[in-house]
Amino acid sequence: MRNLRPIIAILLICAFALIAENREFPEFKAKDVDGGEFVLSKFVAEGPIILTFWATWCKPCLKELEKLTEMQNFLDAHGVRVLAINTDGPRTRGKAKPFAQKNNWQFTIVMDPDGSIKSLAGVAEIPEMFILDTNRIILHHHVGYKPGDEVEYRDKIKTLFPIDGEE
Repeated sequence: MRNLRPIIAILLICAFALIAENREFPEFKAKDVDGGEFVLSKFVAEGPIILTFWATWCKPCLKELEKLTEMQNFLDAHGVRVLAINTDGPRTRGKAKPFAQKNNWQFTIVMDPDGSIKSLAGVAEIPEMFILDTNRIILHHHVGYKPGDEVEYRDKIKTLFPIDGEE
């Protein structure tokens, strides 16, 4: 039985990943990086999104956001916007806006100062990325980031939101 524990754990993780897709992402209200009101359902009503959780101290998060920035024209062509939810704690939270400005990020940044959005979504680690449709349905879910994951993101976007003439 002891030898089966790792296998059972892997199967449970895989099952959760399958269940996570095609469920509704929880509604939330928050403040954006400029202090304005943000409501998820209003944001997604304008088109599908990539929603990712990040922090200024998380190197894989920053790499993922860098790649999403490089993909901006591709995402625009497919009508997909990026929503980056910052999970920095009190000591580093103030770095989020200057960091985004320095890196010329053009996507929406929402603050999650108490971790309530992260908790509501069941996010265990960052970065954690979701592709949502206009009804907040999770079409794709990805945990972590390693170089090359952006290829998976591109392929998924092409499949989910095809445009004429694209292969």
